[in-house]
Amino acid sequence: MRESVYGKRRDQKKHRDGIAEQRALNELVKLIHKLRWIGLEEDATRLENELTLRRVAAGAYSVVVAPRETD
Repeated sequence: MRESVYGKRRDQKKHRDGIAEQRALNELVKLIHKLRWIGLEEDATRLENELTLRRVAAGAYSVVVAPRETD
């Protein structure tokens, strides 16, 4: 019983950590877009490289997709 409870807590912590990491990555993507928008391409490229390294290190291969309007 105890192992089951501790296992669930550990899984919940991993899930929360994963969500926090995904939010941080999403914020980094937003910052990259803003830097490009204001013309700071070099800074945006540097952050984009950092983002790529973080995703590869974490083993996360995902695509960021913006919501689209539908009828």
